[in-house]
Amino acid sequence: MKDLLKRSSLIAALALTALLAVSVATASAHRGDPGGPGGPGVPGGKGGLRGASASALVTEAAKQLDVTRAKLVDAIEKAAATRIDEAVEDGDLDAGDAADLKEEAADHLRFAMDISRTRTVAANLGVATAKLNTEFRDARRALATARINDALADGDIDADEAAELKDELADADVPGYKGGFGFGFGFGHGPSRLR
Repeated sequence: MKDLLKRSSLIAALALTALLAVSVATASAHRGDPGGPGGPGVPGGKGGLRGASASALVTEAAKQLDVTRAKLVDAIEKAAATRIDEAVEDGDLDAGDAADLKEEAADHLRFAMDISRTRTVAANLGVATAKLNTEFRDARRALATARINDALADGDIDADEAAELKDELADADVPGYKGGFGFGFGFGHGPSRLR
């Protein structure tokens, strides 16, 4: 029972950390607009570009870092395993639970990213932490730009709206590696059809 409580506590702490990261990124993207993405008065109530999946983000970040996707995934999974081992060494996690958490990290990239440390991922890749964060920012921007371009091509927005969204994206404070996945580029306005 004690082991279950320790494992549950660690998972809850990690989940809270991830939730806070997503909340901060989303709140800063909304710039205090009470209507959230899309803002008040926009049909549908919700709008903006939603965050990328962990898989898409890692694929794009690998391109930005000029490494294979497999190498980046391996660095992330190893960093997650290191974090789990540290929790065991510190007495925060029972060794018996570590194997389950490592399996979870190996099976779920988002979980591995949530519990890994940026500096450990960077070290595993042999790059500076600043470079890892910069390339993840660039990957997030590239994915958001692709979403804008897709919406334009689909006729969901016009060229002026696309240009405005791209300008907002260029000025946005985009998170690096640990930014979560709901980077919420709603820009406080825009068509609700952008999802």
